[in-house]
Amino acid sequence: MTKNEEIISIINDFQPKIKKSLRETSFQDREDLEQEINTKIIEKLNTVKFRESPSFWSFLK
Repeated sequence: MTKNEEIISIINDFQPKIKKSLRETSFQDREDLEQEINTKIIEKLNTVKFRESPSFWSFLK
């Protein structure tokens, strides 16, 4: 899976929560706010360095 596909997958995973939260905002602002939230998710995914989680045994060491 490429990085872009992973980002799309993560955004799709968050969509139900984003849509639910957007119901609390005015109708006119929903589309802009949704786009801004997706942009912030992409920015964070590009800036955060993900590491492989340690195994149980390496964690004990």
